Amino acid sequence: MIFKILGILFVISIFIPVEFHYLVGSLRIEAYRVVLGVALLYSLLNIKELLEKVDLIDILLFIFILFAAASLIYNHGIQKGIESSGILIIEVLGAFYLARGVITSPKSYYRFNILFVTILSLLVLVSIYEALAQHRILHEWAKNITGNDSLNWKLYTHYYIRFGIMRTTNLFAHPILYGTIGAMFFPFIVLLLLYRYKISNLLKVLALLVGMISTLSSAPLLSVAFQGMTAVLAQYWMGAKRLWMAVAFFGTSTFLIIEAMSNRGFFAILISYLTFNPVTGYYRMLQWKYSMDDIADNPVFGIGLHDWSRPEWMNSSIDSFWLLMTMQHGVFAGFILLFCSLYAVFHVLNDLHKHHPATRWMVKSWILAFMSLILIGFTVDYFGKIQPLFFFVLGSIGWAKYYSELNRSVEKLVSKAKQKARQKQQR
Repeated sequence: MIFKILGILFVISIFIPVEFHYLVGSLRIEAYRVVLGVALLYSLLNIKELLEKVDLIDILLFIFILFAAASLIYNHGIQKGIESSGILIIEVLGAFYLARGVITSPKSYYRFNILFVTILSLLVLVSIYEALAQHRILHEWAKNITGNDSLNWKLYTHYYIRFGIMRTTNLFAHPILYGTIGAMFFPFIVLLLLYRYKISNLLKVLALLVGMISTLSSAPLLSVAFQGMTAVLAQYWMGAKRLWMAVAFFGTSTFLIIEAMSNRGFFAILISYLTFNPVTGYYRMLQWKYSMDDIADNPVFGIGLHDWSRPEWMNSSIDSFWLLMTMQHGVFAGFILLFCSLYAVFHVLNDLHKHHPATRWMVKSWILAFMSLILIGFTVDYFGKIQPLFFFVLGSIGWAKYYSELNRSVEKLVSKAKQKARQKQQR
């Protein structure tokens, strides 16, 4: 019951504008961090139940946290290192174990996904208004209530207006955040529509699509492209051509990632037209180029939260989750987290065929969503609320392992029952 309440509060907290925060020194306290902190504490108080379900993913996450905490303490000293490590632990393990604790069945998985999708669908009317009226109305209201002006000033300038349309942020701190969150739940509602056609489901698909388009961001575009590729991979994974499917998938993924970070080629043209920003890809390539020196000089503990070396005219942002994790916390930490994420996807993918059709589409929706998160992370940083959501999604599929085993048990019982019935008929 406690986990259920915390889970609902977490969903609500994701949609609370960034203006609603409180500063404690240099730490920004937001509602979602409070919820995750309580969730982590509650998980530790019930550590016996937690340890009963430990698998390789848990172990890899703990190793990542150890490397990341060591990196922050090494680079910033005991006090600041522990403070920064605490926030990271809350956003990683708090989100992961909250999902593990509250999403324990296909029913709860369905309910939480449909709750996210419904809220995002209802918000699309605000996105349309924001885009056409060029008025960030929700953030203006939040600023008037709290007195906090938390959005980057550039979001109100011509940099985020293209052909009279403002790139929408809705309730979030940046268009990329809004677009990525929409893409995160897009496979769920699309597969639900295919599994159970209803007008309400179709409207939700269209609402999420309009919301993603209104951000005029390449992140949702890349996500949907990767989701389509992953759907093909999942469809033919258990066939005899598994190896070639994997090679083709990762080959195409690598091509799209390189194209997205390049200032030339087909995908860059798409980015130019859909984001109206032809220098985006070139700028990302420069980030990778200039950050390599920092990684080479600090391979074990990274640079922590220190500024990275670059030309004076470049800003400090890094548009890659995996690059940032590696640069901040070291090569080992970055590799372990990436391996953990890929292992989770393929572990679930290997058992996909064992699920009943009633749950298989949900498991497939998770595979599509999380694989796209892994791949899009090479060209987008998961800052703000996306980072805890990444780990929440990672933990939200833990139930699938037990339900695939249950399906096998049911199939065995049904098979035995049929065999006994045939034997009776033969007698």
